[in-house]
Amino acid sequence: MARFRGSSWKKSRRLGISLSGTGKELEKRPYAPGQHGPNQT
Repeated sequence: MARFRGSSWKKSRRLGISLSGTGKELEKRPYAPGQHGPNQT
């Protein structure tokens, strides 16, 4: 299986949990990544 080399913040926001343990990524942008992320709930 390939290694994910992208942004871990994007992955955290997609899953809705903090992968880094700090929770800063969800405080800053509490929606999914991408162009249509804020429109998804």
